[in-house]
Amino acid sequence: MTPTSARAGLHSLPWPTRAFSVALLFGVCMAASVRLDTLSHSVPFPIFLAGILAAAWLGGTWLALVFTGLATTALALQFIPPRGLLVVAEPGDAVLLGTFSLVGGLISVAVASLQEARGRAEQLRRLTEALARAATPPELAAAVRQQALAMLEAPLTALWTAQGGTAPLAPRHVPASPTEPLPGDSFTTLAEHALRSGALLCPRSPGPGRPCEVAVTLRGSHQVLGALVLLLPGRASPGLRQRRLLLALGEACAVALERALLQERLLGERQMLDAVLAQAPVGVIVAEAPSSRILLYNAAAERILGHPCIPSNAVADYAAYGGLHSDGTRFSAEEYPTARALLKGEHVQNELQRYLRGDGVETLLEISAAPLRSPEGAITAAVCVFSDVAARQRAEQALRVSEERYRQMFEAAPQVIWTNATDGSNTLFNSRWFELTGQTPEQAASYGWLKVIHPEDLPRLRARRDEGIREGQAYAVEFRVKAARGGYRWLLGRVVPLRGASGALEGWLGAAIDIHERKRAEAVQRFLAEASAVLARSLDERETLEQAIRLVVPELADWCIVDLNTAAGLERVAVFHPDPAAAPHLEALRRHRHRAGASSPVLEVFRTGEPRLIERFTQEDYVATTRSDAHLAALRALAPSQVMVVPLVAREQVLGTLSLLSGAAREPYTGEDLGLARDFAARCALALENARLLNRLQRSLRTRDDFLSSVAHDLRNPLTVIKMRAALLAAEVAKRGELAPERLESAAARILKATDEMGTMIESVVDLMRGEMGQAPNLRRTDVDMVALTRDVASDQQQGSRRHEVRVHTPDAPIIAPVDPVRVRRIVRNLLTNAVKYSPEGSSIDVSVQHREEQGSGWAVVEVQDRGMGIPARDLPHLFERFFRGENVTGRIPGTGLGLFGSRALAEQHGGRIEVKSVEGQGSTFSLWLPQTAPAEASSGKEQRA
Repeated sequence: MTPTSARAGLHSLPWPTRAFSVALLFGVCMAASVRLDTLSHSVPFPIFLAGILAAAWLGGTWLALVFTGLATTALALQFIPPRGLLVVAEPGDAVLLGTFSLVGGLISVAVASLQEARGRAEQLRRLTEALARAATPPELAAAVRQQALAMLEAPLTALWTAQGGTAPLAPRHVPASPTEPLPGDSFTTLAEHALRSGALLCPRSPGPGRPCEVAVTLRGSHQVLGALVLLLPGRASPGLRQRRLLLALGEACAVALERALLQERLLGERQMLDAVLAQAPVGVIVAEAPSSRILLYNAAAERILGHPCIPSNAVADYAAYGGLHSDGTRFSAEEYPTARALLKGEHVQNELQRYLRGDGVETLLEISAAPLRSPEGAITAAVCVFSDVAARQRAEQALRVSEERYRQMFEAAPQVIWTNATDGSNTLFNSRWFELTGQTPEQAASYGWLKVIHPEDLPRLRARRDEGIREGQAYAVEFRVKAARGGYRWLLGRVVPLRGASGALEGWLGAAIDIHERKRAEAVQRFLAEASAVLARSLDERETLEQAIRLVVPELADWCIVDLNTAAGLERVAVFHPDPAAAPHLEALRRHRHRAGASSPVLEVFRTGEPRLIERFTQEDYVATTRSDAHLAALRALAPSQVMVVPLVAREQVLGTLSLLSGAAREPYTGEDLGLARDFAARCALALENARLLNRLQRSLRTRDDFLSSVAHDLRNPLTVIKMRAALLAAEVAKRGELAPERLESAAARILKATDEMGTMIESVVDLMRGEMGQAPNLRRTDVDMVALTRDVASDQQQGSRRHEVRVHTPDAPIIAPVDPVRVRRIVRNLLTNAVKYSPEGSSIDVSVQHREEQGSGWAVVEVQDRGMGIPARDLPHLFERFFRGENVTGRIPGTGLGLFGSRALAEQHGGRIEVKSVEGQGSTFSLWLPQTAPAEASSGKEQRA
């Protein structure tokens, strides 16, 4: 046993034992002093001082002080005179006795304090050694319990650690053994109070006569680690010595607890790291610097490389690994990523490396390596992480091939195809969209594709799209997009959700087909069907035009113009604009007259019969196509930017033109629009022609009735003459019994003339009937002097009409033509009769016969000129039609409407023609042209044609 342990053992003896030891020591000192007192007067003082020292050493402070008091008393009674009394006679003795008492007290306190400090240091040493051996919190709890019992005689000690990193901290009891029960509620409450308050000592007295409970807060470097709760016997509160021991115990326990908790955490992290590395699918190698020794090598590394860790004490040992260059040669040791990180501090990211595994199979590794540095920047180690990516590379290659095929299919599809994110954003189109719309990928991004959707379709498209996204269901919608070539095209889009294996929505796939032709065909059919129905209901030419222009505006144009062919040329008959404010400008356009030979798209279309589309009708075009300032001002006010002009064609005849004009706000015209306009114009022309035919039919019916009445009247006149002359002859014979030759000759002449008139009328009717049956009349051609024939017909006409002067102008030489004299006489008579009929009384009629050359051929021309009422210009194109009569004579002057029709037919059968020039109110001139050489086909072909 060491002295220190011996002293600690004596000090730990009970109070009675230590008091007896002090009393025994006092007796020994007393006996020694008495025996040695004879030697010197001062001998007892050192003996008792030595006793005080021994008492303090053995019994502690209080026993040493008691010993000092007893020694002072003994010295005063036994050794300082007067002896036996506590009275000191000499001042020097009193000073000596007082000094002895003071020194003894100081020695008692000093020796006891030294002994106590050494004992406490010994206890702290044992405490520190015991706590240093505790590696875990439970071991620490057991060691603290043992040391608290030894130092403080605490029968019960409990350790609590703080849970969580935020206040308030919750205590967690740390049992000293697995079988230790949980402390009582008072201990738990006191531990919670210590953790909350953070006070070093938290004593609590449960009551008189009961042990004191004390909590010591355990503080670490930066935070409260826990609490130590002890049960101290004997006092209601800990004394000074106990407080010091408690604080020392708490400080040492806090250091040990912080170390234990840190070690516990490091152990947990290391276990977690080991578990992670063991389960990691990638290989991990850690090498230290500068030796390049492998420190860590997980199981995945062995599995991927196909061999165990290769022992390495230097970089040169890395050459044993199986890295391969692209040409098949092995890597040198310094080329491996780990070596480069160790030697050069290089960071390697996802480097691909061919590798020959330990089983001889070549694979592909993806390697990353990085150096680890000390705070001073020195390389201390390197970490290398790698994985086998051969299978992934093959999968990625297959995926790239698949994606490339998909992309090619995506791009090669004739339809517009796109994909969206789940919320409809991030739209990606194939190239067909950009070809159709002319957009670039940048323009179509971020919902830019909505800019080419037709404004009328955009709200419907948005609503249908939002509904589909909201419900997660497929949807379809029809919409129009602005085409790069101009105009809008109809698309039918269908969008379906893209779902993963779990059924979750991953995006949208859409496709759109071009249904423009179908939609246009449907619209065209509806428009044309409506147009046909509306135009079919109209049987009047003016009403037909009004219906047509109201159908075409605004379906095909903002406004339109109708020009029709008349005898005076192309005439503007209608201009329509739906805006009433445009009326003054329309009137200026309506007064416009086309000038022959002018540069005008209307005249060009009327001349060629082919439609024309002017995509850009500019200010220069305004100037080029106008003839007056008013006309130009009207065009500028209406501001057409594009024009379509289509012919009105019916039965292969151009009746006029329809001009469709639109402003800049309308979509550009296309070839399809031009085709639709042409089709509509054909229907309009047919309806117009039908209206005209109906009008002609009605006029023909009226003329037929007039013709029948006229024929009946005209035939009745010669019959009446014949009847009257025959009756006069019969009465003359009955009265006189004989007939004078001159009267018989006159009556016979009149009867023969009446018979000839009837024959002519009947012949005309017969020719008309033969023409209706498709048979030409039998011409009996002979060489006829047209001068003599014309004079003879004029003489007969002059004798029959004394109220007009017929003047004949002929050359002296005959003009011979091979004609049928009877039928040509009928033509000339008809022309003279019409001149007389439609001329006022007293007027003159000029008849001339001329020889003319035309295109190398000779012609006999008979002209009849009157100064009568003339023919309206609009009636001139229809003058030679069957049963046609001018509006200015119908109902005023009787007639059949067959004279000119039959005359032109007879002239054409002879190879000739009839021309007319007339001004209403000034008279007319008819010219009969007959060839002086019979046509070669006269006897066969021409006479056989209807």
